[in-house]
Order: sequence, then C-alpha cells, then structure tokens
Amino acid sequence: MTKSNETTATNLNAKTLKSFESTLPIPTYPREGVKQGIVHLGVGAFHRSHLAVFMHRLMQEHHLKDWSICGVGLMKADALMRDAMKAQDCLYTVVERGIKDTNAYIVGSITDYMYAPDDKRAVIEKMANPDTHIVSLTVTENGYYHSEATNSLMTDAPEIVNDLNHPENPATLYGYLYEALLLRYKKGLTPFTIMSCDNMPQNGVTVKNMLVAFAKLKKDEKFAAWIEDKVTSPNSMVDRVTPRCTDKERKYVTDTWGIKDQCPVVAEPFIQWVLEDNFSDGRPPWELVGVQVVKDVDSYELMKLRLLNGGHSAMGYLGYLAGYTYIHEVVNDPTINKYIRVLMHEEVIPLLPEVPGVDFEEYTASVLERFSNPAIQDTVARICLMGSGKMPKYVLPSIYEQLRKPNGKYKLLAVCVAGWFRYLTGVDMNGKPFEIEDPMAETLKAAAVKGGKNPHELLNIEVLFSPEIRDNKDFVAQLTHSLETVYDKGPIAAVNEILDQV
Repeated sequence: MTKSNETTATNLNAKTLKSFESTLPIPTYPREGVKQGIVHLGVGAFHRSHLAVFMHRLMQEHHLKDWSICGVGLMKADALMRDAMKAQDCLYTVVERGIKDTNAYIVGSITDYMYAPDDKRAVIEKMANPDTHIVSLTVTENGYYHSEATNSLMTDAPEIVNDLNHPENPATLYGYLYEALLLRYKKGLTPFTIMSCDNMPQNGVTVKNMLVAFAKLKKDEKFAAWIEDKVTSPNSMVDRVTPRCTDKERKYVTDTWGIKDQCPVVAEPFIQWVLEDNFSDGRPPWELVGVQVVKDVDSYELMKLRLLNGGHSAMGYLGYLAGYTYIHEVVNDPTINKYIRVLMHEEVIPLLPEVPGVDFEEYTASVLERFSNPAIQDTVARICLMGSGKMPKYVLPSIYEQLRKPNGKYKLLAVCVAGWFRYLTGVDMNGKPFEIEDPMAETLKAAAVKGGKNPHELLNIEVLFSPEIRDNKDFVAQLTHSLETVYDKGPIAAVNEILDQV
C-alpha cells in the first residue's frame, strides 16, 4: 500500500484510472461500447458491493461485453449518488475489510447512471430497450409496498394511488415496471426478467405478485395476463455485510491509496448469492464467478433471513437500547451473544427445513463470527433502519409458526419485539431523543409513545400484525411482560430474565 494525503490524491474517473494500476487492481475490460444488459433500480452500497462486484468479476475474468449495468436512482435523495457516479464515470473503490487483512480494487461494471426524477420517461424507455434483458432491484423491503400481514399490495399507499392514476409520473417501482413492460408488450418484445436482490422471503415471487396486482388495478386484463404468464422473477438469497459509506471511509481510501473517491464501498470479505434459474430473456453465466444458481432457493433464503437477518434485527434494537454504537460491540456482549445463540437454537432453527450441506448451528456460529469483525465498523443504528419492512419478514414469521405449534416457544422472540417497540419511542434509555428512519416512522412512534408499556397500540397496526398474533392472549401477555421489563430494568435485564427461564 502507498500512503498519500488530500493534497496529492487524484480524483477517480475514466481519465485517471490507469494511474492507479500500480497501486491496486483496476478494470482491464472495455467500458465504452459495451451493451448494458442490466438496468438496476436502487444503486446503494449493497448493490455496489454485491451484484456489481459479480458482474465486475465476469467482465474482468471472462470478458463479457453485453452485460454491464445501467444504474438508476428512483428517489430525490439519490441526487448525491448521481453526482458522485457521474463525476467518476461510474467507477468506485471496493474495500474488503477482514479481521486481519484488507483488500481493495476498483469496479467498473456500472457503465451509466440515470437519475429518474430528471427524466422518468427516459428511464422507462431504457428498461424497455431490447438490449435490456434484466431489471434488477435493491429498493429495500419498504419499496415493495407489500403487507406481510395480508400478503397483498398496499393499494391505499399514496405512492401506489399516484402510479395508478398518473402513469406519466411514477413514484414506485411498479409504475416504472408496468410502463416499461407495456412498451415491450406493444412492440411484441420478450419481457425482461425482474430480479430482486433485496433481503426478503421469496423476493422474486413477491415483486411479481405485487406487480400483477398493480396491473389488474389498471383494468387492462390482457396485459395483466401477459405479465402473469410471461414475466419471470427469480427468487434469490443475497448476503454481504455492507455498512453505509461515511467521510471516514472516503478519507481512508484517500490516505491509503491516493484516490479521491466520493462513493467507495466498504464490505466484509464474505459474499454469497443463491439464485433461482428462472429468466425470460437470458442471463450472464454467474456460475463462473461463484454464484450458486439453483432450481429452488427457498431453503437457503429462509435460513439466511431467519438466522442472519433475524439475528441482526434482534441484536440491533436490544444493542441500541443497551448503548452500543457498533454491531461488533453488541456481539461481544456476553449476555446478548448468548441470547442470540439460544434464540436461534430454541425458537428459530427447529422451524427451518433442511438445507443441503448446511449445519444450522455452525451457520449461526459463522454469522456471529462475521458480525464480530471490528474492521467493518457496522453501526447499530444502520441495523435499526426500516424496521417496518424488516421485522415482518425476519422475525414475525417465526413467531407465527411457533404460535401454530402445540406448546410453541416464543419467549425469546418476544424480547426481540419488545426491544423494537421500546426503540420506536424515539428516546433511548437515558432519555435522549433520536431519529427513527422508517417510512412509517410517524405512525410507529405515535403508537409506541401512546402505548408505552402496553403493546396493543402497535399491535393494532394491521399492515404489520395479523389477528393471529394480535389476538393471541398468551403471546401478548408475554410480550407485555418483556416490554415492561425493558422499560423498567433495561434490555440486558430483560434478556437475562428470559434466559434464566429458558
């Protein structure tokens, strides 16, 4: 590694790229004149550390020329990413931080970036272009407008209402997908594949079902039937811890490699992608770079969502209330560490189907080891983001399954929900207020504050909780007790009390 500083560092872009080749690996493949076979909606840190890295490997090692990525920012908040990507010709640095070693390289698989608020029609036409074979997405769980409680499209959401009535001004992914597919339908073209890369159970099935529901509301029965019959949307399981980039990471890249990079990505070395082989218009040969392309993703997906993501959420809310800043600090708390291991062993793993070649206890141990990596500096606050999208998919399904079993076990799961409910007051255990980042923040906070130690106000939010959980007296009693304990004695005391019982 070479040392540099702000005054001698060089801005990263296509013209300066070659100047870095003696410092770290750079793209050696052509980036001009290649076809953009993938349009990706939601170019956040995870996409750039995951799908874009796999495409970079394919282009670097196997010379693919038809599958570069056109990134798309759908939200007004994506203006910062637009500015960074445009200034750098869509090049950026990936830094893989292990417990002992650090590896870095420049990725160039994203060859264009479009900012939808500037020209929504241009984005729709790009998706409809015959060169586009896949539209992939990382729009977070909330971007799907899917009610887990009712397994249906949130048709009363203002953004969905807008897209149904104003197709020229879409606000959700469904407005864009519908209009782009309609163009291809009218031209007699094969539909593109919709490929979700979000952490959701049956992410492919969910996005397609919600799109079909949206299409049926548009009253074009033939086109809705065409979507249902012809459009493919594979399920996938994605995994790589990728924190948000801050000025600290930007300075680190500048100081270490002499690169001025506005949007570097810092991630753990581990990377995994299990993908259902279900594509309507071709796909890259991802198997060549380590992607597990399989017939059925469900068991892999369920394992990861319930154990890794569910564990993440549980330690996130309890860890935040306990005063921790980073996830590795939470993992190293002996009480919370034990809680997560017992929670998985007692209440989650028994619900999971077998996964070929996987030992669940070993998988859980490996997850905790990955989370303990201090080099990643993954914040607890990041894990707590968007709980209304995460908890109904990562944690609540295990509770529902336990409630359906004779003598089902859910005490440890209830503590996790209690931690979330106390967090939603927007005030920490020392009385200091903090901001809740969630599309439902206003509703959730109001219910949490009004309910206090009584969980009913939150449980009555029907898009999050079904009657099955809300009306179960035993579970509500357990949740109420855990919530009272978190309020009165703190999260660690609440965890210790339940561990003593279990």
